[in-house]
Amino acid sequence: MTSKPVAIIDGDLLAFKASAANETRSVEALHNPTGRTKVFKHRTEFKETIDLGKFPLDSFTITDKQEAAEISYALHTVKKMIEGICKTCKTDQYEIYLSGDDNFRDTLPLPSKYKGNRAGLMRPLQLTEVKDYLINVHNAVVVKGEADDKISIRQYEGIKSKIKVIGCSTDKDSLGTDGYILNWDTMDKPMLIKGLGELRIDEKGKVRGHGSKWKYLQWIVGDTIDGLNPCELAKVKFGEKSGYKVLVDIETDKECWQAVHDLYLKWYPEKVTFIDQVGIKQCFDYLDIAQVYWDGIHMMRWEDDRVDIKSVMQKMNIL
Repeated sequence: MTSKPVAIIDGDLLAFKASAANETRSVEALHNPTGRTKVFKHRTEFKETIDLGKFPLDSFTITDKQEAAEISYALHTVKKMIEGICKTCKTDQYEIYLSGDDNFRDTLPLPSKYKGNRAGLMRPLQLTEVKDYLINVHNAVVVKGEADDKISIRQYEGIKSKIKVIGCSTDKDSLGTDGYILNWDTMDKPMLIKGLGELRIDEKGKVRGHGSKWKYLQWIVGDTIDGLNPCELAKVKFGEKSGYKVLVDIETDKECWQAVHDLYLKWYPEKVTFIDQVGIKQCFDYLDIAQVYWDGIHMMRWEDDRVDIKSVMQKMNIL
């Protein structure tokens, strides 16, 4: 590698973490028959405290509460986060990207809305102010679509240019993208993601991994955070442990592609008809479904990077 490393930072996560850390959340329980109210730290505390035999749950109205501290604290936090990331990456060069409009995943022919499971979740009160600070003070760039894709593209450019470009995020998607990455919550130094990689079970029984195998795992398991479930239309359950068993001992990319092909064919032996997330009626075979979930999890290597999975499988003599 030549030149100084460059830290490519996920501004969405910076802003969310800093603004969320700067507020206190609680719930207010209104007992409708008496008009009395009481504040609890969260719904769990409320349910554990109230005698639900005496006071039925449906006799309460629960309201979420948010209270933010001075904005200067959130801005100081995000500034220190950037400094810490750069220190770990051993550089003073960084770029910050924020997600913008026109995310193509919002119009993919998925059976459920992309990130639809996040609807109704509370946003930190100062999220917009922190993002504005990143733009005005740290020259953050708002990109078309998702910041994740831009970060992945910059990582790939680093591979080509021989510059150590480090994608900095806490999103597990980065574990399947080529190039250097840093999860600033869990890593004490950047990690190079390259090749097939591996899958393993950690001491807590969770599936961990990196490289292409991690990406293939997401392809067949999906991503609950983004609302992607490849088995949704098949109405079968297939979690990370199941995906791990399928992929863990495979030693080549071709074998992984074959295993993924066989799973989708097993799940969808016949065409399925459904209404997609934008209201269009679709009739898909197993390859169509595999394609749309690949599109959902694939992080771009260059602008408008799209992989035609049927062509790849044909070249591999899988089809």
